[in-house]
Amino acid sequence: MNSTDFRKICGHYATGITVLTTTYKGESHGITVNSFSSVSLDPPLVLFCIDKDARFNMPLREEQCLAINILSENQEELSNRFANSKLTNEERFTGLATLPEHKYPVFVDSLGVLEAKLQATHDGGDHWIYVAKVSSGRVFDGSPLLYYGGSYSSVNPKA
Repeated sequence: MNSTDFRKICGHYATGITVLTTTYKGESHGITVNSFSSVSLDPPLVLFCIDKDARFNMPLREEQCLAINILSENQEELSNRFANSKLTNEERFTGLATLPEHKYPVFVDSLGVLEAKLQATHDGGDHWIYVAKVSSGRVFDGSPLLYYGGSYSSVNPKA
């Protein structure tokens, strides 16, 4: 199957949007990721996939720990900012409000946050598959930002 058809078919599966963050050598790093999933409840494990060419891989592998920001429906601009590989890390974080009580950047208005430590890395074609153990988390009120069919969407509850 060619990559265009594969992407189109997979685009019919709605996903939530996360921004992963870490801090390495005093600098914050972040990336938008929609390939995120829980793996296990005991122990609490999650997985996420990152393009092998993404510059986030190096600081993540060096630091080994991260925050996983689950985005709310009003954070589309934030998602776009961290998906834009042309922006520097400084440009990505400029002007963003974060919660100061966390070691890694956690954004105000996120729907939830998980703090985790890498447990395993697997080769997944053109992506790395990371498995991380969750050490803590918080949940906030709101509705999730979704990605479906190549564009952003939100939840419309059934009546």
